[in-house]
Formats: sequence, structure tokens, C-alpha cells
Amino acid sequence: MANTKSKRRQRGSIRPNGAGFQVRVYAGRDPLTKKDLYLHEQADTEAEAEKARTKLLHQVDENRHPKTQVTMSFLLDRWLGVAELDETSYERAEGIIRNYLKPTFGDLKAGKLTAEMLELFYARLRQCQEQCEGRRNGKADPKTKRKHVCEPLSANSVRKVHFILRPALNRGLRWGYVTTNVAALAEPPSQPKPNPDPPTPEEAVLVLNTAWQRDLDWGTFLFMTMVTGSRRGEMCALRWSDINLDRLELFVKHSNNGRRIKDTKTHQRRKQAIDVITRSVLAAHRARAEERCKALGGELARDAFVFSGEADSSDPLVPASVSQRYRRLAKKLKIHASMAWRSSWRSARASKRSGNRSANASPPASPCWTTRPVRSPDDVPCKEGAHTPVY
Repeated sequence: MANTKSKRRQRGSIRPNGAGFQVRVYAGRDPLTKKDLYLHEQADTEAEAEKARTKLLHQVDENRHPKTQVTMSFLLDRWLGVAELDETSYERAEGIIRNYLKPTFGDLKAGKLTAEMLELFYARLRQCQEQCEGRRNGKADPKTKRKHVCEPLSANSVRKVHFILRPALNRGLRWGYVTTNVAALAEPPSQPKPNPDPPTPEEAVLVLNTAWQRDLDWGTFLFMTMVTGSRRGEMCALRWSDINLDRLELFVKHSNNGRRIKDTKTHQRRKQAIDVITRSVLAAHRARAEERCKALGGELARDAFVFSGEADSSDPLVPASVSQRYRRLAKKLKIHASMAWRSSWRSARASKRSGNRSANASPPASPCWTTRPVRSPDDVPCKEGAHTPVY
């Protein structure tokens, strides 16, 4: 009697390919492109090919293969749509994806990305932002007629590229788009050591005296930034309701990113103590703000901004304009110093009370450019009628 049992079709195929054998296993349909998905592997011998076929079949059965052949462009867009980023971080990430990642890896299948590709990509960015590998350096562009000069991307910027790829691929791993996060295997450039260039105590005296002579409010802003060690965005978001002059306390609750008032960079509020000199400076600054509001026929609001370009203190200063103004002042005074006071020569007491861990210096206690402790407003001479310290 003839055997009517049909022989079960073998899953996967093995065929000669070059000097070895190619294994192919069907893995279902791509839910996005609706195309058939196949897993491939190359083996040297037929026995090794059989083992590879068994391994690929296990991957399919255990659902550990990529469910889709999406491109890196698609994956990055999907990640950007669900990533919890604030406004500034979102714009930075979107710009990096648009300018660096999509032009290089946009059309590449996410599952084909390797750690080697990423490390070579990082190395090329460190040589030239346009990844010309030195071939176009000094040559004119045929379209724009401009001479190309290789400008390397800084190590910090390349690290930002890496730390966008890593969470994006990690999300792709959870979604089943890739089987491994190759960015976790790739090594980004090492973190450069901080090298702040703050003004020396002598330069700080020159900066403050010059600022106060030109604009009392501007001088007060620089004074408060130096004494408290706060970031420029935090100082731009400071309100009068955050200051208690009677208890010599100042609360840092928010930061200004140039577009809106948001949480601080560390997402933590902190309380700082101020001394009597700082209180006298703030009291004089508040008196000037109240006079301006009175001239307009109103009163200074309780939650008005401490530093504002408006007469009624309704709008805060913009951090970018503060930095630009300081750079102009530093250039005119011929000092090569950045606005990096908070990480270097600020006062040790302000550093401890601010809860900021990035301080790396321990200058004298009280205002950091003085050489003796301040016990009363009379300890520091003031310009007549200005109510601000002059050093």
C-alpha cells in the first residue's frame, strides 16, 4: 500500500554560495512594508550551514529576529516622537539627526548598523564635520565656489551624537526593530576635561566696577551671578518672590532657556544663604525697580523678575543677550575670560549652599574676590549715591 502521508516541508533552505553555503530562513512579513522577511547567514561547510539554519529557526520561533526592515531614518523619527525631552534638548536632538545622522545612515536598514560603522563615523566627524576625510580640504566647491576648510566636530558634540543613537537604538531593540543595540558596543570620544577660563579676582573687580559705572542693574546682575554661583538662565529667571531679604535667603526654583521659564538644569530647587553685602545690593536694586514702576503709575509686582529689560520688570532677561553683553565687556577690557564663574573661583560658601557639585575651587568665604570676611555693609566702600560696592 502506497504511503499517502505527505512529507513535511523543511523550514529554511541551504544553497551553495561562493566557497561556502548560504542559509535562508523565512521570518514572516514586515508589518510596515508588507514584504517577506528572511534571515540570512553564511557558513563554510554544509554541517555548519545546518547548525546555522537551526539557530535561525530558533530565533524565529523565540521571536528574537527583527520584525521589520525599517531604516535608521524611520527609527530616529519614531524615537524623537516619543522621547521625553525638553524644548531645548528636542531642538538640539532634531538638529543632530537632520545634519549628521540622516545624511550618513538615513537609508541604511537599522539591523545592518554595526559598532564599527559608528566608531568610523565618530572618527570622521572629529576630522571634518562634512566627513570629507581631508579630500576636499583647501579645494573650492564647484557650485558655491567657496574654499572648503575642514572643521572638526568637538568631542562633546560627537558624544551628543552618540547619546542620541544609543537611546534610539535601545528603543528600537524594545520595539523589535533590531536584535542588539550596537551603539552600546561602540565607544564615543572620551569626555574632555573641563577647562574654564574665569576672570581672576583682579579682573572680576575691573568687570564689576566698569559694569556698575555704566549700568547699575547690569553690575548687580554680574555681582549676583558671581556671588551665588548660579547659572545665567537661573539668574535670568529669578523673581522677587524667590528672595527673602529679612532672612538672608534666596531660592533658585526655575531657569530661563531663552523661550520660556522651566525647571533648573538639575530639576531640583535649592536654597542659598546671602550675606549682608548681597542684601544691601539687592535692596538698592529693588528700590530702583520700584522707582521705575512708580514713574509709570504702578507698583512692583511681588513675582516680578529681579533682572528685566522692561520698566515694570514683567519680562526676564534673555540668557543669550547676557552672554553677548558680557563678551563685549570682556573684549573692551581686554580680558580673555568666559562667563564660567560658577565652576571655578566662586565663593566656597556659595558652592556648598547651592548644592552644585561641579565646583572645583575653594576661594575665601564671603564674596569671592575679597580677602577678608564681610560683616556689615560698611566693610565695603560704596560709590556715593549708587548703593553698590566699589572695589
